[in-house]
Order: sequence, then C-alpha cells, then structure tokens
Amino acid sequence: MATARRGPRKYSDIDREEVPPGNQIDLTVHRRIGGARLQRDLARAAQAVVDALGRRRRVWFAYEELLAKITDRRQAAYFDLGVEHGIAAAAANGLTNATKTQRAIAERIVQEVIRTGVSRDDAVRAAVQAVWALVGSAPQLPRLNARGRVRDPA
Repeated sequence: MATARRGPRKYSDIDREEVPPGNQIDLTVHRRIGGARLQRDLARAAQAVVDALGRRRRVWFAYEELLAKITDRRQAAYFDLGVEHGIAAAAANGLTNATKTQRAIAERIVQEVIRTGVSRDDAVRAAVQAVWALVGSAPQLPRLNARGRVRDPA
C-alpha cells in the first residue's frame, strides 16, 4: 500500500509554495522581510545539507521538525503578548469618567507593568498593593494557586 507524500519533494519546491491566501498579516510580513528570496536561499542551503547527509537525512528532518515547533510556539507567544498588551493599553486609554491626567497616569502604569514581563496575576497584586500604599494601609492579600484561585490558609 503506497502512502501519500506530504509537503514538497525537494526543497526547491518550496519556491512554488505561497503564503496562505487571505492572510494579510502574513503577506505583509512576507514582503517586508524579503521572504521570497530568503525562502529560496534557505531551500538551497537545506537541500545541500540533505544531499550531504545522504542516507542520514532523517536527522535533518527531525531537526527541522523541532525547529518548526519552537518557531510556531514563539510566534504564537509573540502574538498573544501583543494582544494582551494592546488590550491593556486600550483599556487604560478608554477609562470612562477619567480626566486627561488620570488617563495618562493609568497608561503609564500599564506601560511600566508590561515592561516588567510579570504574569497578569502578579501585576494585579502589585497594582492592588500600590493602591493600598497610596490609601494608607495595605491589607493582607490572599495567596493564589496556579489556577488563580485563593489558596486555603495553612
């Protein structure tokens, strides 16, 4: 029973593959980085490695698969962080009934917290502590578990 072949047969076939249609962001990024030329150069280099490896070419394919996983996860994380930061910045800017000064302070606080790279839960706890510091007395804040739920006091 023959198995269907997936993907390009040779790396030069990558030249004929296109960025998925309808995805304007991918198309724009592809153009900005000179993606067509870079893909051709990469395909030539990869084919040279595969040819040099001969029968051991599976080692290269395993490497490429792991590299693709890392790249995909990194791109997804960049996207997620961009969305989170954009939502936070928009929320600070969209505060209702806030004066221009209050809005500017909120935007600055959000920008500073984003730069720290801490988790959302840590950022919220720090913000609550800062508010209580300004008010004059800080309450004992509950400890959260990994799911963001209050831990049982032990």
